[in-house]
Amino acid sequence: MPGKTFILDSILATPAPHNGDVTVAVRSSLLSTLFENIRPLVMSGGASGFIALVAAIRLHQTWAELWLVADIGLLLTRLGIARAYIVRSRTGAVHPGPWAVRYVPPSLLACLLFGLGTMGCILSHDGELAALAVMVTAGILGGIASRNAALPRLAIAQICLGAIPIGLAGLLASRSAMWILVPPLCLYVAAMTSVVRRHYAMLVALMTAEQRHAELGAQFDAALAYMPHGLCTIDSAAKVIIANRRTAELFGAPVEMLKLNVPLPEFIGQLGLAKYGETLRKQLVERCTTWLLEKHGPLDLNLNDGRQLEMTRNPVPDGSAVIIIEDVTQRRTAEARILQWARHDVLTGLPNRRYLREQLEWKLSRCADDHDPALAVMYLDLDSFKQVNDGFGHAAGDEVLKMVGERLRRTLRQGELVARLGGDEFAIVLESSTTSSTAALAQRIIQQLSEPYALSAGATVKIGVSIGIAFATEHEPLELLKKRADAALYDAKKAGKGVFRFWAMDAVAK
Repeated sequence: MPGKTFILDSILATPAPHNGDVTVAVRSSLLSTLFENIRPLVMSGGASGFIALVAAIRLHQTWAELWLVADIGLLLTRLGIARAYIVRSRTGAVHPGPWAVRYVPPSLLACLLFGLGTMGCILSHDGELAALAVMVTAGILGGIASRNAALPRLAIAQICLGAIPIGLAGLLASRSAMWILVPPLCLYVAAMTSVVRRHYAMLVALMTAEQRHAELGAQFDAALAYMPHGLCTIDSAAKVIIANRRTAELFGAPVEMLKLNVPLPEFIGQLGLAKYGETLRKQLVERCTTWLLEKHGPLDLNLNDGRQLEMTRNPVPDGSAVIIIEDVTQRRTAEARILQWARHDVLTGLPNRRYLREQLEWKLSRCADDHDPALAVMYLDLDSFKQVNDGFGHAAGDEVLKMVGERLRRTLRQGELVARLGGDEFAIVLESSTTSSTAALAQRIIQQLSEPYALSAGATVKIGVSIGIAFATEHEPLELLKKRADAALYDAKKAGKGVFRFWAMDAVAK
């Protein structure tokens, strides 16, 4: 019936307060308060039934007996609806709206019945019964104002249905003094209405805040669960109290292996045990324990599958700390690649001028400490390389440079350094060398690099190489050594193609 539905919807309305809206979730929570605590319902029903029982005993009138029977029936009906909702909600999600619609009619009838019963007590000539009925009615209506404040229109309607018959009884009573019940009764209804509205506004504000908090909590949980890094929180005793699923995934362990309330080293070791075995578990425990004691810098963990993890610690003022675990394998690989490019020639893969300088400085300082200056530097310059570039193009020239670099690698022994300085210039560093051994190596290099080069395009080209050699002297600056090697190369170029020359004073000294 549309009219009945409209009235029930109006009574169950949850109007928006002045400072916000009532969301669907909050409205559902407000409706569910009708069934959350049925103890006040039982107590108020018991009090009402007690008054009806006393009236039936003292008055011996049919209406009092009918009141008692109807009151018990309405109480059982309301308890049955509330109990059914509670049972259904335990087995699944149940919207309280339809159940509230069932609950409202018997609730309103119970208040009207109690108000009419109290009215009958007042109209009787039993003063003690009338006083008892009015007192209990005031208590029950006050309880309704508190318990049903989440649905303000329902609560106010119940208060009015219970109070209006009392006011009518005061006006209709044969005793002229009974009208004095009306003014305080009106004030009481106004006060209860104010209480209901204030409680309702507070409930809406609280439930809205709880909903926002729950939403933020859910968002935080989602962020925590699906963030790309592992995250765990340790307390002041270094015990893990929070850990996200990514932490387990980084170690290749199932989420069930996240063992909380244990020391961080044991926690990390347990995760490593799942996939990598006891040996790595012990290593992780030892390294993590040492790291916690040092209290500085990140901790690098190398896993058996080649991946690298990095753990960083972020202290919190209360003594706890947030541990971030990140898979840095790609980053470290990229860093190594960048470092390789920074110190190596992109075309030939040989060390570049920067790497050569670093190694020369280190080797010179070591020779000075060992008083063994037998360190030689060769500067190489390709002969006729310009003709290859001009005749076959720069692609052919690059191809020749790659082959030159490969031939130099094959010619040198392990520990001997070759670098590309740029263009068609190369450098070689030899340790514990002599004039004779250096000359023999220079001759082999000239022979190797003078062999023909077969280009991918099908042509064959020939080039040569000129070499300048200088031996380091004790406590000699690096720049001076390089200048002497360059001067020796200049002498070799003047002498003709395919020759080597020592710096003049080295040739005499050696």
